[in-house]
Formats: sequence, structure tokens, C-alpha cells
Amino acid sequence: MSANEQSVPDGEQAGVWMVTAGKLAPTRKPDTYREDGTENLTYSNPYGMEVERVWFDGRIVFAIESGEVEIAFDEQRVAQGNKVAQEFQIVYAVDLDDDGKLRDDKEPEMVEGQYNIYDSVPGMEKYSPLWQFNYVIVPRDYEPNTLRSEADCLNSGYTIERSTIVEN
Repeated sequence: MSANEQSVPDGEQAGVWMVTAGKLAPTRKPDTYREDGTENLTYSNPYGMEVERVWFDGRIVFAIESGEVEIAFDEQRVAQGNKVAQEFQIVYAVDLDDDGKLRDDKEPEMVEGQYNIYDSVPGMEKYSPLWQFNYVIVPRDYEPNTLRSEADCLNSGYTIERSTIVEN
């Protein structure tokens, strides 16, 4: 900690702080996005998690995936008793069974270089740490990262296959 930084007294339980090598210091909330539209995030990744770039409303944000989870869905593929956010994956092809799962565990044919797309971020009412996959099926001449938002996907005219695959 530099000489001009203040430390946080041990008695304080919570606050807007930065943590550097286990030491707390007060900080201010930074701007959410840089001028180029990328999330203004500093993350040291202490557990070596894989970090992913994703689109949210035409801006790049960062995400960490913690694995697939099983939840119950109704016939319309709506989560029962669980709030889920929507993730759009841009693919050339996907084969889902009647339950909305990948048939024979065959992975979808992803568009190389395309970032996935989130419908929400923390702090929004519809945000959830559980993400239901929606596969947007595009033609072979699709230019990666043309679709950059939920609205882009929904208004694209491309077929969207809603799965019952959920990741945390």
C-alpha cells in the first residue's frame, strides 16, 4: 500500500474497498465501461479460472463459468422455481432432443471467433448467475460478432433453439 492510501480499520465489516495482497483500502466505484465499450474490470484471477469475453448490449463484459447445473423446465422450456438469465450462442448447427438437451452429447457447431451474448449483468432485475443456452443458427457466410446483443439475436430473423442446458 502506498503512503497516500488509507487502510481500513479492522472494526469495519463492509465497504467499497479494493483488496491488494490481503490488505484493504477504500476506493471509489470506477466507471463501468471504458470509452471503447469494454467492461472496465481489474481481476487478478487468484484461482486460475477460465475468463470469457461475452457481449452485453454491444459492450464486452467478462464472465467465469462454473459448470453445468440441472434444473427442472416445463414444456415451453421455462425454468420451474429457478430464475435463469439468457445466454445466446451463435452456431452453424445444433441438434437438441425433445428435452432440450444436446442429442448424444454432440456439441453444437460454433462460429469461430464469435463471443456469446448475455441478456443481463449483475445489478439488473432479470440477472441470474444461472444461464440458459439459446442457440442462434446462422448461415455459413455469417461474419463473427455481427450479433452483439439479445435484441440483435431476437431481431435477426435467424432460428433460435432454446435449450434446457444451464450453466452457472
